[in-house]
Amino acid sequence: MRRAMLHWLRIFRRGHAKPNRTALLNEGLGLAMDWGENWHAPIQERLLQRHPRLQRSELDELNATCQQAMSFGHHTVHAMVRDQGANVGHDGFAPLLLAMHPWVSAENSARLFSQSLYYASKAGGPAR
Repeated sequence: MRRAMLHWLRIFRRGHAKPNRTALLNEGLGLAMDWGENWHAPIQERLLQRHPRLQRSELDELNATCQQAMSFGHHTVHAMVRDQGANVGHDGFAPLLLAMHPWVSAENSARLFSQSLYYASKAGGPAR
Protein backbone atom coordinates (compact mmCIF):
# COMPACT_ATOMS: atom_id res chain seq x y z
CA MET A 1 0.00 0.00 0.00
CA ARG A 2 2.76 2.44 0.89
CA ARG A 3 4.55 1.72 -2.38
CA ALA A 4 1.36 2.47 -4.35
CA MET A 5 0.91 5.71 -2.42
CA LEU A 6 4.47 6.83 -3.17
CA HIS A 7 4.03 5.95 -6.83
CA TRP A 8 0.84 8.03 -6.99
CA LEU A 9 2.58 10.94 -5.26
CA ARG A 10 5.45 10.88 -7.78
CA ILE A 11 3.00 10.91 -10.68
CA PHE A 12 1.03 13.75 -9.08
CA ARG A 13 4.15 15.86 -8.54
CA ARG A 14 5.44 15.19 -12.02
CA GLY A 15 2.16 16.36 -13.52
CA HIS A 16 2.22 19.59 -11.56
CA ALA A 17 5.91 20.39 -11.79
CA LYS A 18 6.90 23.79 -13.07
CA PRO A 19 7.89 23.58 -16.75
CA ASN A 20 11.42 24.58 -17.71
CA ARG A 21 12.20 28.18 -18.60
CA THR A 22 12.32 27.58 -22.36
CA ALA A 23 8.89 25.98 -22.32
CA LEU A 24 7.48 28.83 -20.22
CA LEU A 25 8.98 31.46 -22.51
CA ASN A 26 7.53 29.81 -25.60
CA GLU A 27 4.15 29.41 -23.96
CA GLY A 28 4.29 33.06 -22.91
CA LEU A 29 5.28 34.23 -26.38
CA GLY A 30 2.37 32.29 -27.78
CA LEU A 31 0.06 34.03 -25.33
CA ALA A 32 1.54 37.43 -26.16
CA MET A 33 0.86 36.85 -29.86
CA ASP A 34 -2.78 35.89 -29.29
CA TRP A 35 -5.16 37.77 -31.56
CA GLY A 36 -8.06 39.84 -30.32
CA GLU A 37 -8.32 41.46 -26.92
CA ASN A 38 -5.23 39.65 -25.61
CA TRP A 39 -2.91 40.83 -28.39
CA HIS A 40 0.02 42.68 -26.81
CA ALA A 41 -1.71 42.30 -23.44
CA PRO A 42 0.37 41.33 -20.41
CA ILE A 43 0.58 37.57 -20.03
CA GLN A 44 1.09 37.24 -16.26
CA GLU A 45 -2.48 36.37 -15.27
CA ARG A 46 -2.96 33.92 -18.15
CA LEU A 47 0.31 32.17 -17.28
CA LEU A 48 -0.60 32.12 -13.59
CA GLN A 49 -3.88 30.35 -14.39
CA ARG A 50 -1.91 27.64 -16.20
CA HIS A 51 1.01 27.55 -13.74
CA PRO A 52 -0.11 28.51 -10.23
CA ARG A 53 3.33 27.72 -8.79
CA LEU A 54 4.97 30.66 -10.56
CA GLN A 55 5.95 33.62 -8.42
CA ARG A 56 4.96 37.20 -9.31
CA SER A 57 8.59 38.10 -10.06
CA GLU A 58 8.87 35.12 -12.45
CA LEU A 59 5.65 36.10 -14.19
CA ASP A 60 6.83 39.70 -14.60
CA GLU A 61 10.17 38.59 -16.01
CA LEU A 62 8.52 36.15 -18.42
CA ASN A 63 6.14 38.88 -19.61
CA ALA A 64 8.99 41.36 -20.17
CA THR A 65 11.10 38.83 -22.07
CA CYS A 66 8.20 37.69 -24.26
CA GLN A 67 7.10 41.24 -25.05
CA GLN A 68 10.71 42.13 -25.97
CA ALA A 69 10.94 39.14 -28.31
CA MET A 70 7.64 40.03 -29.96
CA SER A 71 8.64 43.68 -30.37
CA PHE A 72 12.02 42.64 -31.77
CA GLY A 73 10.26 40.43 -34.31
CA HIS A 74 7.86 43.14 -35.42
CA HIS A 75 10.57 45.76 -35.79
CA THR A 76 12.97 43.37 -37.52
CA VAL A 77 10.43 42.28 -40.12
CA HIS A 78 9.42 45.90 -40.69
CA ALA A 79 13.08 46.78 -41.36
CA MET A 80 13.43 43.76 -43.65
CA VAL A 81 10.34 44.80 -45.66
CA ARG A 82 11.58 48.38 -45.84
CA ASP A 83 15.03 47.29 -47.06
CA GLN A 84 14.14 44.26 -49.21
CA GLY A 85 10.54 44.81 -50.25
CA ALA A 86 8.53 41.68 -50.95
CA ASN A 87 11.65 39.50 -50.99
CA VAL A 88 11.65 38.80 -47.26
CA GLY A 89 11.40 35.30 -45.95
CA HIS A 90 11.42 33.40 -42.69
CA ASP A 91 14.86 31.99 -43.58
CA GLY A 92 16.32 35.51 -43.31
CA PHE A 93 14.35 36.37 -40.18
CA ALA A 94 14.89 33.26 -38.04
CA PRO A 95 18.68 33.65 -37.55
CA LEU A 96 18.23 37.28 -36.49
CA LEU A 97 15.52 36.34 -34.00
CA LEU A 98 17.46 33.39 -32.60
CA ALA A 99 20.62 35.47 -32.21
CA MET A 100 18.72 37.72 -29.79
CA HIS A 101 16.25 35.18 -28.37
CA PRO A 102 17.72 31.67 -28.74
CA TRP A 103 14.90 30.10 -26.75
CA VAL A 104 12.20 30.79 -29.39
CA SER A 105 10.81 27.58 -30.87
CA ALA A 106 10.59 27.02 -34.61
CA GLU A 107 6.80 27.17 -34.35
CA ASN A 108 6.82 30.52 -32.54
CA SER A 109 9.48 31.89 -34.89
CA ALA A 110 7.30 31.09 -37.90
CA ARG A 111 4.21 32.50 -36.21
CA LEU A 112 6.02 35.69 -35.16
CA PHE A 113 7.38 36.16 -38.68
CA SER A 114 3.95 35.69 -40.22
CA GLN A 115 2.28 38.04 -37.76
CA SER A 116 5.03 40.64 -38.14
CA LEU A 117 4.87 40.46 -41.93
CA TYR A 118 1.11 40.92 -41.83
CA TYR A 119 1.35 44.03 -39.68
CA ALA A 120 4.32 45.44 -41.58
CA SER A 121 2.42 45.14 -44.86
CA LYS A 122 -0.91 46.45 -43.48
CA ALA A 123 0.30 49.27 -41.28
CA GLY A 124 3.40 50.26 -43.17
CA GLY A 125 5.32 49.96 -39.93
CA PRO A 126 5.94 47.85 -36.88
CA ALA A 127 3.02 47.14 -34.62
CA ARG A 128 3.24 49.11 -31.42
